[in-house]
Amino acid sequence: MNVLMIDDHVMFLQGMKNLLSVLVPELRVETAGDMSNAVKLVELAEFDLVLLDWHLADCNGEESIRRLRDAGCLARIVVLSGDTNATMIRNTVDLGAAGFIPKKYSSEMMVAALEQVLAGRIFLPLETLNAPPPPPAEDRPANDPRLTGLTARQMDVYRAAARGLPNKLIARQLNIAESTVKAHLTAVYTALGVRNRTEAAYQASREGVRID
Repeated sequence: MNVLMIDDHVMFLQGMKNLLSVLVPELRVETAGDMSNAVKLVELAEFDLVLLDWHLADCNGEESIRRLRDAGCLARIVVLSGDTNATMIRNTVDLGAAGFIPKKYSSEMMVAALEQVLAGRIFLPLETLNAPPPPPAEDRPANDPRLTGLTARQMDVYRAAARGLPNKLIARQLNIAESTVKAHLTAVYTALGVRNRTEAAYQASREGVRID
């Protein structure tokens, strides 16, 4: 797995890199201290996961996500921030983030969050969002029975949307019309009993659903 970490705090960036190297030694980790260098890296290589500081000196979070996508980045983008305002966290998900990890977490909590992200799950700080805690791992179904009626293509669209890809990019990646992407997402949301991407992301985080 190729990971890109973008943060303008050098000590935090190095600490996270060291932590990832311990968790999964075979990870290939690149780092960038600003969005300009990050864009150059995603233009040169493909990444599976981006860990993004929401408050960069040269770019805010919304602009950062837009610039990464415009540069062709198809990776899951997980936001890290010291700001844990519930409204802001929801906004990051609305903008396509596939997870959010508070920087104020203890080392043990940070490890647990990163392990979920590296396992292909969505992590959101449900305690901050006043959401119910996830069920124990043994109570989570290996395959969500609600999705069994979906087609393979609909599942492809669901996984891409859960990674934070906009409809236009999903259409391009899967070589289908954007209207088809919207139709497939409607079927997915109906199956899950949710109304939009944000609700789907919260549900995936709460239930420990893999998205890759």
